[in-house]
Amino acid sequence: MLRYISQGATDRGIDFTLGVWEHNLNPNWQPLMTAMTEGLTRENIGPYSYAALKKVLQLCPAIKSVQMRTNSESGILADQQVDFYKNYVFRAIKDARRPVILDLRAWIVAGGMIKAAEEVGVPVRLSTKYWAEDMGRPYQPAETYPNYSYLGFLEHPRSYKFYWEIWALGSHRLLLWGNPDYVRRSVGTFGLGGAEGFEIDPPLAQKGFGNRPGTWGVFTAAESKRVFWKWEFERYWLFYRLWGRLSYDPATNERAWMDEMRRRFGDGARNVMDAYIAASQVINEIVAAHLADPNMYIWPEINPGGVAEAYKEVLPSDWRYIESMKEGVEHRLNGLVSSKQTPLETAQLLDRLALRITTSLANALGKVEQSREWQSTLIDFRVLADLAAFHAYKQRGVYMLAYFDRTGSPIGLNAATRELTAAGQVWEELVKLTENVYPPNMAFGPEDVGHWKDKLPYVRYDVEHLSERREILKRFGQFDAAFDFSAPVRKRPSPGAYREDDSVLGNSVEPRFTAVDAATRYSDTTGFGWLDEGQREAVGIPLTAYAEMKAVAKDPKNLPHDVLYRDFIRGSGAQKFGVKLPDGEYKVSLLHPDRSVDEQSLRAENGLLTITMPAGDWSISGIVVKGVGPEKRYPAPYPAESKGPHPIARHTPPRAAKPGEPLSLTINVPINSPIRAVRLHYRAVNHLVPFKTIEGKPGEPFTIPGADISPRWDLMYYFELLSTDTGWFQPDPARETPYYVVKVSSPTN
Repeated sequence: MLRYISQGATDRGIDFTLGVWEHNLNPNWQPLMTAMTEGLTRENIGPYSYAALKKVLQLCPAIKSVQMRTNSESGILADQQVDFYKNYVFRAIKDARRPVILDLRAWIVAGGMIKAAEEVGVPVRLSTKYWAEDMGRPYQPAETYPNYSYLGFLEHPRSYKFYWEIWALGSHRLLLWGNPDYVRRSVGTFGLGGAEGFEIDPPLAQKGFGNRPGTWGVFTAAESKRVFWKWEFERYWLFYRLWGRLSYDPATNERAWMDEMRRRFGDGARNVMDAYIAASQVINEIVAAHLADPNMYIWPEINPGGVAEAYKEVLPSDWRYIESMKEGVEHRLNGLVSSKQTPLETAQLLDRLALRITTSLANALGKVEQSREWQSTLIDFRVLADLAAFHAYKQRGVYMLAYFDRTGSPIGLNAATRELTAAGQVWEELVKLTENVYPPNMAFGPEDVGHWKDKLPYVRYDVEHLSERREILKRFGQFDAAFDFSAPVRKRPSPGAYREDDSVLGNSVEPRFTAVDAATRYSDTTGFGWLDEGQREAVGIPLTAYAEMKAVAKDPKNLPHDVLYRDFIRGSGAQKFGVKLPDGEYKVSLLHPDRSVDEQSLRAENGLLTITMPAGDWSISGIVVKGVGPEKRYPAPYPAESKGPHPIARHTPPRAAKPGEPLSLTINVPINSPIRAVRLHYRAVNHLVPFKTIEGKPGEPFTIPGADISPRWDLMYYFELLSTDTGWFQPDPARETPYYVVKVSSPTN
């Protein structure tokens, strides 16, 4: 069969690649893997792999390349990987005695692996992820999780060929997709760094992941009226046609697909195409603004983005162009001008997409026959319109919640309640729309299996849980400092630790409060802690697991609740706790596990407020400290006016740069432009190198130092155009790749 398939591909002008994921059982997979080959041991797996691969390549001469995962997912121990692949697998490819390309996945590839292949004499083609394990915007992110992009692999010169993987199977698994503008834009980026092309995963690529039992289709058996295909992939004909035709020639006339649209949808073809284009932007933009997991463990087509606390911590896909929730709040409160897309702008964009989808569908209704394909298409687009509306509400709601948690302003909490309630109503309607239409236990990946209905507990929790914040706000209002006494809490180890963010590691801590454990000693750096030794013991509560915070697990059992009072520190004697505060009078509340409160009036002196615990045995759940003056006022959470159109700006990028020599750049704006300052951001086309920034006035030349221009990598840069209260990017991410790339000539040139 393998020989038949590979030869059939070759006969049709298609190069066939044999993909091998694991070479041995991976002990980390759950459930545990079952061996398909008997008798393998660590001693004989190498010789066996050599003999087996060599024989396959001899019996199937149409196999043009072999794709390998050589990292931890291969099942080969890290300290054995290079030797194993060099001595057995690569040698088998070499000994096929015909040209066979080794296609290496770049993700966590071991140091020395590429060199090992070169030493054996195997031609190497390296591939890496275009936009993590999802399909986001039509360009490679300027700054993201490095292991989910190109790292430093675009170095010059290099001995291997390189191409991109659009890993759409993380995000676009089930629902229809077809956007010619996206394909045209992305095709123009596939040559970045001298890459030679791309591959893309189509919808349904991992249907039934993990060989889960049962047979299920795109729709339930009761919805057979929507099935117009013999083979399920035929449902996604527009996806295949657009990527096939436009990646071959981006200038292909739209008749290449519109003629087929008219055959299928008659006079409503143009309206259906408009709905396709709008609907096909929804998941892409959700992924761009809210990358819940750069790996494929969260399915954005059915996942609400986690509970609000987790949603608040999630970073966007491209950290250079989109604000995170917390970043957006800090920019507002500190008056920092930025060009980044704010959460409120993300919400506006999603609202526009939802409206465009519903309008296009309404315009098509009277023109399209009620065919099976129309019924199949209509339901998908209604789902995508609801997802756009839901995330628009949730973007606003969680942003306002982040504003409240930072300020204690009731404006934020009231707005968050309104927006998250509206989001919940949209999800309830989404469940009604999809229940009994799509299968109840859909599986397209290792986790996040099921249906929109399974996410209702999380969506309802978002609204119900706000009552705890309202109770604490009503009781304590705004405050200068607050501490949640608990067991030790780990902090996010790095900004990119997406599985160990504060919503996962710190969900036992009440929002707006700072965690304190029995060993937290005072320091001027932290500004709080115990001032003396004493008998103290923390009584903690179980953390909510990652899968529940991210709305992946079915039937959640331990979502965070009453976290302020359920944990506490108990001790004895008049122990002292210090808080670094300006001198003055303060009202201090000691919170007990039974929800009772002891009040103290204290004075901070020499920048330190000393709080004494009760005499005898005590149990304290938290401390709230309030100054006696008026409550602090904060800037409004949203700008008075929305960002206007992109201002006129003219820049001609240089054709090339010389290594080691300074490069001068100029961007010009009209005299009457609102632009008051310009920032230049630049770095090598190497994700392991941080961006550098130069700020100047409009019209002034910028100079990139020669020391920052290396012959090993091309150069990328972009501008921020800043007015007094907002900004824009040049190039504009909404219309083109949002950075310029300049080829760096070799020293010999």
